[in-house]
Formats: sequence, structure tokens, C-alpha cells
Amino acid sequence: MAWITKREISYYLVLRQVFKNRSFNLGEALDILALFGSRHSARKTIKRLMSRGLLEKTSVLQYKTVDLEYAFLRVLQSYMLHRMYKRLRSQNIKAELVVEGGVEKLVLHNCSDTLRQHIEFLKPFISVECT
Repeated sequence: MAWITKREISYYLVLRQVFKNRSFNLGEALDILALFGSRHSARKTIKRLMSRGLLEKTSVLQYKTVDLEYAFLRVLQSYMLHRMYKRLRSQNIKAELVVEGGVEKLVLHNCSDTLRQHIEFLKPFISVECT
């Protein structure tokens, strides 16, 4: 994943502050974002915000901003799982990445009590399981 640009962050923040949690249409967004750049660049940036998970489409030409923490977690879950996998494997802990129902999951075998406790803290936002 490429880094988020300053333009993307600023456009996201403007949309988040102006529309809060309500849906808005593309025209409304372009009218406001046109104050910061061309309508063309605003439209391209909205598409990038969609692909990065910071905006979601509620219906045709209707959008809604996504909570920043939730969006980052959703985008970075796979990265965090792979980092954990590599780190635990380097410590000779038997681990495997499994895909169940389209969701990636890290399964750890023969977990110590300490590792099991740490995994419990991560379960709310990462799919990890001790067996």
C-alpha cells in the first residue's frame, strides 16, 4: 500500500468535518473540494479515498466518510497478520496463515500461557487463534 498523500488526508478531513457521519453526494463533495483544487483532481482523490477505505459508497453517487481508525485497521489487518507470522516463526513458534470464508487468520500451535494472554488483547481487531 502506498503512503497516503497530504492532499488525500486534507480532502478526507474536510469531508469528515463538513459532512460528519451523514451521506453526501458527489456534487456536494466536489463543490467544497473545488476550493482546494480542480474538480478533476477532487474526483480522482475521492476515487483514491474509496480505494483506501476512507470513503464508502452508500448508493449511486452517494458517499460517507469512514472512521479513520476503523479504516486503518481494515486496511492494515493483513499487514499485521503477516508481520506477526514472520516474527513468531523467527522465534520458532509454529504458526500458519489460513483463509476461512475469505478472511485471513493466523493460527498458532502450542501457545504458552503468556502468548495466549497477549493474543486475547489482539482478538478484537486481528483474527488470531491459539490451539
